[in-house]
Amino acid sequence: MDLVNSCWVEVRPLITSELEAANFAPVLDTLHSLGQSFRFFIVAPKDGGGGGGGERALVRFFFEFFDERSCVQMSNVMRVLMDVEVVSSDPSKHQYLFCADLAMAKNYALPIVFNGQRQELMVNLIDRLVASASGLGTCIEIVAKADPNAALDIQKFAYNKLSNKSSSGAGAILFDSLSDFLGAGIGKDPKNEGSTVKGGRFGQKVDAWSRELVKQAELKLASNLFTCQIRIWSNSQQNIQAVKKAMPAAPTNRLKTFKTTKKPQQHPTATLRSPSRYVVQNTVLCRLWWAVPLGLLLLTGLLGLFNPLKLVTSFSMFSVDLSVLVLVVFLAFGFLVVFRKRQPIVLSTQELAQIIGLPTAIEKLPVALGKVPIARMQLGHEQTQEQTNKTPQADKEQQNNTIPTQSSRHRLPTTS
Repeated sequence: MDLVNSCWVEVRPLITSELEAANFAPVLDTLHSLGQSFRFFIVAPKDGGGGGGGERALVRFFFEFFDERSCVQMSNVMRVLMDVEVVSSDPSKHQYLFCADLAMAKNYALPIVFNGQRQELMVNLIDRLVASASGLGTCIEIVAKADPNAALDIQKFAYNKLSNKSSSGAGAILFDSLSDFLGAGIGKDPKNEGSTVKGGRFGQKVDAWSRELVKQAELKLASNLFTCQIRIWSNSQQNIQAVKKAMPAAPTNRLKTFKTTKKPQQHPTATLRSPSRYVVQNTVLCRLWWAVPLGLLLLTGLLGLFNPLKLVTSFSMFSVDLSVLVLVVFLAFGFLVVFRKRQPIVLSTQELAQIIGLPTAIEKLPVALGKVPIARMQLGHEQTQEQTNKTPQADKEQQNNTIPTQSSRHRLPTTS
């Protein structure tokens, strides 16, 4: 779906901002409740000057919302929840030479931010992302939309892990077991290495790693889910790789480059479109590489144009049978390249907040800062002046209370 009447705003942190890691998580939860597509830009222009003395270009952050009403609403939410300045502005329409379209390396049920390592969540990964992209002439584009239906595939993944299956199986078996899995489905204490999963259809042992993957899937299932499209734009593939390596990654999953387009037809600020989970491509089109060639071989065999036995008995470089076989091989290879399976990007609020957000080290990174409101500056100046006026008086009172007087210092002891 194309969104024509979208609205752009720029988000600028203030010099007085005290931002924490995953600072956009409350904003993302609000966007999830709206159920509309939105886009986030991290624009890092190339440093100017051409030499070592050139000034560093400032990194800027942009949001694109569904319509004007959503734009006004979310701008007010960001001003209230965060110490930022939100202004109406859109990024410049810059044409890049390369565009890398990212995908998940594994099933999206596995998170790219490992939920078991809470100390790592205290580190703002956006600082690393901005530091890697600054000065390179790079743009990071994230398009996202709330997708509650994505939870079904996470449930299927967990069921397959618990039942030691590689495929989803029948729907009846799946939903019969989900009640056990989502309720008391883990069975015994997961700390025991060889625990058995109890349930109507489970009776086998589950190894420790599979139980950990199921635990991670459960934690992701409990959060709001977003279907996303993440692309990196730049004039150099080396710059794209540098930014991609700074993306969040976990032992369970990571982001990888699905395809890189040279001289893309669209610039990053093209019409906003809702991201996809590629259901048709992953269920139907990805099987065409063997279904179509096999059907073509059967059809030519029925028509008498192809006989595999002739390839063995009377081989000829210019035979019809060999020509049909070569055509089928090239056709299979073409379908395999064009319609290969693609792991969609579905992220929880905690994962997406490690990509969409503002850096915390704003004093060290070249980030465009907002203007501090005058009322806040006056209030801070009045507080400082009040403390300054009180200090001499407080010091004088303390001096009078602690230092002995001149008369008491030279007073002679009395004799009885």
